[in-house]
Amino acid sequence: MLGAAAVAGVAVVGLALWGRWAWAVGFTVGALVSLGNFQLIARAVGGVAGVESGRAATTLWKGALFRFGITGAALVVALLVFRVSLPALVAGLLITQVTMIALWLVRAMRSLT
Repeated sequence: MLGAAAVAGVAVVGLALWGRWAWAVGFTVGALVSLGNFQLIARAVGGVAGVESGRAATTLWKGALFRFGITGAALVVALLVFRVSLPALVAGLLITQVTMIALWLVRAMRSLT
């Protein structure tokens, strides 16, 4: 997660230095929402480890609905209230997720050797 945050930080600084402030803000919001969503997922999965499967599934389902609601509300507020750039917001969401997955795959591949 720290690696993805670092990549997002570099992108935001680059956009700000390039003079694209609206894009920098949009990318920042997207990256923060993505990282926050991942953190909530990690806590939910860690919280149900060792719990019976029926109760764990119910807990994860309710957590997913809560997570989607919070994420959706944050994105609506960012778009409608703060008027951030939609392409930059989407880029922040996607690039952060792709970075986390790629870094996880690299770490997993290294552990195999």
